[in-house]
Amino acid sequence: MATIVKTPSGTWKAVIRKTGWPTTAKTFRTKRDAEDWARRTEDEMVRGVYIQRAASERMTLEAALQRYLAEVSPTKRPTSAASDARHAKPLFQYLGKYSLAALTPEIIAKYRDDRLAGLDRKDAKGRPAPRPRSPNTIRLDLALLGHLFNTAIKEWGIGLTYNPVQSIRRPAPSPGRDRRLSQEC
Repeated sequence: MATIVKTPSGTWKAVIRKTGWPTTAKTFRTKRDAEDWARRTEDEMVRGVYIQRAASERMTLEAALQRYLAEVSPTKRPTSAASDARHAKPLFQYLGKYSLAALTPEIIAKYRDDRLAGLDRKDAKGRPAPRPRSPNTIRLDLALLGHLFNTAIKEWGIGLTYNPVQSIRRPAPSPGRDRRLSQEC
C-alpha cells in the first residue's frame, strides 16, 4: 500500500514500499494524481512489469550524449569517435533539452524531416537559409541516437521500455556512383 502525504510546499508525495522492490516515490500537484500513480505502479509491481523510470525522466539527451561520447566513443576507432562527436552536435542543439523518457518517435521523426529539409542551416548573417541535407547524414545521426538508446537500456540500466529510433523510417540512401572505367581514361 502506498503512503500519500502532503508536503510543506503544498504538493502531494506518494511513496511505495513493497517487499522485493526498491522504494519508489514521486511528487504530484494533486492528491488524485498521486493516488492514480500509486495504484498503477503497485499494479505493475504485482504483475512483474514495473520499470523504474525516474532515471530516464531525469536524464536529458544532452547528458546522455555527453556520457556516450565519454564512455562509448573512445572504445571505437578514432575516425568513428570523431564522427560521433560531429553527428552529436545537431542532436545537442535540437533534442538536447528533452529527457530520455520524453523523446517519442514523433519528435525524432520531426527532427529527421527538419534536418532533411535543411531548416537548421543559417547563412553568413545568421538568418535561416534552408538547403537540403544528404540523406546519409541524417542516417548517421539516427544511427548514433539509436545506439545511444540501446546502450542506455542495456548497459546503463536507464528505465526505458523501448528505443524510439527503431520506430521511425530512415531516409533512403542516395544512389551510388554510376561511373565505369573505360580504355580512354
